[in-house]
Amino acid sequence: MNIGQETMLSLAEASKALPTFRGGRVHVSTLWRWCRKGCKGVRLEYGRLGARIVTSEEALGRFMRALAALDEQPLSASAPARHLKRRDAQRTTEIGRADAMLQREGF
Repeated sequence: MNIGQETMLSLAEASKALPTFRGGRVHVSTLWRWCRKGCKGVRLEYGRLGARIVTSEEALGRFMRALAALDEQPLSASAPARHLKRRDAQRTTEIGRADAMLQREGF
C-alpha cells in the first residue's frame, strides 16, 4: 500500500489515536519497533517525512487486522513463530559464548 495517499499521523499522533491499554497509551517507541521489527512477523507500514516518521490511520487498521488474522490460524508445532526463531538463535549464541568463556577459564 502507498500510505502517502492516506490519513497521515506522526507516531506521537498515532499513539494518541490508539485506545489506552491498562490505563496507558501505546508508547511511541513501541510503534517505532512495530515499524522496524514488527510484531509476530507483521510490520506497521510507515514513511519518512524528513527526519519525521509517519504512518496512517489505515496502516494501523491493516496492522491490527493482520495480527488478529494470526489469532485465527491454528498453531503448528512443526513451524514455530518467527519471533521464537530469533530467541532460539540468541540462546544458541549465548550458550556458545558461555562455553568459550568456561574453556578459557579452564572448566
